[in-house]
Amino acid sequence: MFTRRAASSSRAVRRVVRQEVAVARTFSSSSSSANPFTHDALVTSAGSSSGPNSNARELHTSASAEMSPYTQYGAAHAYGTGALKLKDPKDMPPPPQGDTMQSRIIASSKTKNLVPIRTNIRGNELLNTPRLNKGAAFSREERAIFGLEGMLPYEVHDLDKQVQRAYNQLQKQPTVILKHAFLASMRDQNQVLFYRLMQDHLKELLGILYTPGAAEAVMGYSYLFRRPLGCFISFPNQDGMRAQLESHVESMAKQSDLTALASRTDSASLIDLIVVTDSEAVLGIGDQGVGGITISLSKAALYTLGAGIQPNRILPVVLDPGTDNHMQFSDPLYLGWKRGRVRGKLYDKFVDKFIKECSELFPNALIHFEDFGLSNAQRLLERYKDKLPCFNDDIEGTGAVALSALLSAVNVVGSRLKDQRIVVYGAGSAGMGIVEQIRDGMMMLDGLTKEEANKRFWCIDRNGLLVDSMGNSLRQSQMPFARDDAECANWVRDDNEKGLYLMDVIRNIKPTVLIGTSTHARAFDEEVVKEMASHVDRPIIMPLSNPTSLAECDPADAWKWTEGRALLATGSPFPDCEYNGKTYSPAQNNNALVYPGLGLGTILSRSRQISPGMFMAAVEALAALSPSAKDPDASLLPDLADVKEVSVHVAAAVVRQACSEGRTRDEAVIKVVKGELGDGLEDFIRGSMWDPVYRPLELIDQ
Repeated sequence: MFTRRAASSSRAVRRVVRQEVAVARTFSSSSSSANPFTHDALVTSAGSSSGPNSNARELHTSASAEMSPYTQYGAAHAYGTGALKLKDPKDMPPPPQGDTMQSRIIASSKTKNLVPIRTNIRGNELLNTPRLNKGAAFSREERAIFGLEGMLPYEVHDLDKQVQRAYNQLQKQPTVILKHAFLASMRDQNQVLFYRLMQDHLKELLGILYTPGAAEAVMGYSYLFRRPLGCFISFPNQDGMRAQLESHVESMAKQSDLTALASRTDSASLIDLIVVTDSEAVLGIGDQGVGGITISLSKAALYTLGAGIQPNRILPVVLDPGTDNHMQFSDPLYLGWKRGRVRGKLYDKFVDKFIKECSELFPNALIHFEDFGLSNAQRLLERYKDKLPCFNDDIEGTGAVALSALLSAVNVVGSRLKDQRIVVYGAGSAGMGIVEQIRDGMMMLDGLTKEEANKRFWCIDRNGLLVDSMGNSLRQSQMPFARDDAECANWVRDDNEKGLYLMDVIRNIKPTVLIGTSTHARAFDEEVVKEMASHVDRPIIMPLSNPTSLAECDPADAWKWTEGRALLATGSPFPDCEYNGKTYSPAQNNNALVYPGLGLGTILSRSRQISPGMFMAAVEALAALSPSAKDPDASLLPDLADVKEVSVHVAAAVVRQACSEGRTRDEAVIKVVKGELGDGLEDFIRGSMWDPVYRPLELIDQ
């Protein structure tokens, strides 16, 4: 199925290449002075001077997201949107007397977007630097100082007008892949406009930037390629890995605040977050080789959109150990390493080297694993999670949001987590990650032992219900949840079947919860759903497979078949639906509701691990925001449009938990949590978030 799908999608990509080239011309550098896309506001971000690593980074503003005494002074003088020309960094005014950590925290939330960026980039180079470019929004004064007169049309347009123009142009793109390419082009030219457009139309555009819209872009990466974004670490070039990482971060830093960078002697505080994939299991479409960088870029953008983590402090990476996708490496245009995937010890050494280099170069960075294959995802997480702050979004992120939705649903039916009978259809890495998260929830919230909690699950893979007699064919993550064969010996089952499959399990177990992570489209058909609903008043049904075309059921069908009784959470976005005169909104079990806040909380606390308690704090914080707490027929999860405020509460819960466990390594954050500094943790977190706004520029002659 995947091969036919990939072939069809690849042909579709080829059909739009000519259109895509035409779109690319719209954004070519030669016309950058006339196009509507403009600038990245290197804004004071996650952890202003009070954030993680504050003592080491007090003088680092744009590149390190810190607010220095110098920038505080600039903010206090409110340079507005103009530009101030300084002859040399040493000529900067001294910080005001009495500058303290507390004054910087207070100022960070009120004046962070007035802090000027100091740069020596001018003219066309400035227009082609996405982190600094404002295009038509450059003020008259900035145009004169930075040599932009004659390079831009006369009128000065503010960001609101640019967003309006960009949105209108986006709507004219006829296909999802062209819309995705449009957004990628905008991001490559004007970071602030990209994030502001995404922020203003998040629910509409998220499905274009990420799932399901990114799938075709990933498969067609080598056809749509213009210039590289992100960091590419290839197996044959691994000996130079450290230099490659340093060079990449250095190139990012050169586009940042020069005065701030003058105080830096190493790269340790330049990166807060690394999003890395090896592209083996991308979005339900499998091994996509080097094209997986698109996923790392999209996830990085969601951290910024969801939690205000500064984009210039996020490093998107693709590890390229080859690909087993023959359509890719046999294609003459394929850009990755044209070899079958390296596996076994050689693969492990490759990943170990990457982790070692990152932990030495960026010791405070959180590592986000994305779309690793079934044979590697869980074991790599186990290998590293106690050594450094890391997590696997497909395993833990999906599980955390699923548990939040389940807690909300259980609250609606007036039950307890420990009382549920849970059938999981799809026992891969994502499915077992969800099972483990829910199991841990039963232990932490309801006091069950691990063995007691394991018995609340019935997991089904391609060979049927997991049972002990499967022996060595069971993966390590599956073994604790395999059922005793004797338990199933007398079950009523369908004729002529060797194993126990979905309908067999539902008839005999009468589950209260049905979770799908199989990518088996429409597996939860009318027979399955009605059978489940015949045994439980409010069946909890969670078809979580992505993209939409692979979801186990359509929410509209589930509500119809259960007469509106089902409590639903889906993995992909589905529209509201009408049933019996009432509008139902399916909760989207989108990981973006939890991982940005979890990441921000971890970064701010500077914890060296993400503990089970920190995960559970994030889960409970998200569940507490469920609209179903007020209306039992409302969505089980908050609206994705509110993700930034959701992340404030999730991050606050994570920071408080880290502090209570003694994991917080930032003294200022500890004081904020204790109420000894600032106006409260939530306000501190809001103040630490990066905003997509244009900051004033200052020219430094060098």
